Amino acid sequence: MSREALEAVIGRAIMDAEFRLALFADPDATLAPYELTAGEAAAIKMLDAESLDAFARASGGRIAQKLRKEWPTCQVSET
Repeated sequence: MSREALEAVIGRAIMDAEFRLALFADPDATLAPYELTAGEAAAIKMLDAESLDAFARASGGRIAQKLRKEWPTCQVSET
């Protein structure tokens, strides 16, 4: 289950700007609902906000378009 949780957090951080802000503002509270190992949570906390924002801007639009095409009912937050 942990791998799925890790993928969910990273994916959401890329796609959802509000979640990304919350992740850096209060990582413990933001990560609490996810079943992550201590090592996974620590690794996420080590992510650099600026780098993640840049990656989200560079790839988020492309990913969002693909999600909308494949799952038209999916709600995707623009970064």
